[in-house]
Amino acid sequence: MKAKTTYYLNRSIMGLAFNMMFTATALYRIDIAQLEIYQLILIGTAMELAIFFFEIPTGVVADVKSRRTSIIMGIFIIGIATIVEALTPYFLMIFVAQVIWGFGYTFISGALQSWVSDETQEKNLNKTIITGSQFYTVASIIGILGAALIGKTDIRIALYGSAGIVMILGVINMFFMTEKHFIKTPHQETMWKTYIHQFSKGLKHIRRHRVLSVMMVILLFFGLYSEGIDRTYEIHILNDLDFRTLIDLSPIWILSIINALIVVLGFILMQLTKRYIKEDYHMISWLMVFTMTMIIGILLFGFLPLPYLAVGGFLIFHMAREASSPLLDIVVIKHTPSQIKATVLSTFGQIDAIGQILSGGIMVIIGLTLDIKMLYLASALLLVVPVVLFPKTKEIKYS
Repeated sequence: MKAKTTYYLNRSIMGLAFNMMFTATALYRIDIAQLEIYQLILIGTAMELAIFFFEIPTGVVADVKSRRTSIIMGIFIIGIATIVEALTPYFLMIFVAQVIWGFGYTFISGALQSWVSDETQEKNLNKTIITGSQFYTVASIIGILGAALIGKTDIRIALYGSAGIVMILGVINMFFMTEKHFIKTPHQETMWKTYIHQFSKGLKHIRRHRVLSVMMVILLFFGLYSEGIDRTYEIHILNDLDFRTLIDLSPIWILSIINALIVVLGFILMQLTKRYIKEDYHMISWLMVFTMTMIIGILLFGFLPLPYLAVGGFLIFHMAREASSPLLDIVVIKHTPSQIKATVLSTFGQIDAIGQILSGGIMVIIGLTLDIKMLYLASALLLVVPVVLFPKTKEIKYS
């Protein structure tokens, strides 16, 4: 199987399985486990703590051992984590499951992008990664609808189903994912010394590269803003905006319709982005516009009193967010040599995790002492920093 085909297949099945998983777990935690806002945020923080501790070691594994092996391991671990969460609706069990999920995700984070970058020899890399995001987006609709159809009977069946799909992808990769252009790091040293050496190379590259140094600060603030809204938007839509009584549909269908709209709008915006991006300079401009749009969307979602318009603000926010995600990866990949790509991407993933961990405690305090509007205001204000910093990267001559 060709590398691009394998990449698109992975992105498609991940889009289907992960979005079935995310849609089902949202309702599972609110209605079955009956978690409070602070518990939802703490669960997210647990996952980010796992990412913080494991992102760089697993990224180094991908660079010094095998990116293919790293991807396959991560896929199976995520499947196991989802099954663990579905077993019992207790906070502690869900907490543990999220730690396992975050651990599994770190094996995939950075490794998949680095793998396709090497296996395609970076030919049309921008187009490949953006097209992969579009495959992910389209497959997401199937996953969301699958969660709604299956979850209407029993939401846990949707969780088990998504775990099964993920594990099937792992089996497919075992047989069809090839690795022809990966160059392993020589093993003259012990494994831990090799890991430390590889990590040091990644950090040195980031420090010496002015664009990546600025991007590191930007990614920190992307992590800081996201924890509050990511863990609370479902409960805000269903309870605060009272969509349970406004629409004569089950909660799983309400969330599924909203998530499906996000996917469709994100796909359209991504198609426009792919058409008009010609070089890195344009990419930074798009990222700045998308971030400003995210700020507006969060404020509309948090403060508009009319439920339908507030959800419209959430759709605007998420559409811009989905479109910006692959562009951030591309900027980092294009300024990093092949031998340390996964390590550098994992370092950025860890920076994002640090941001989410730091904001987790703050968002819990805001959620307990103030209200959800102030939580969303804080999230929006944190995104102002990336808007200010993006033009700085355009002033730097790319090396």
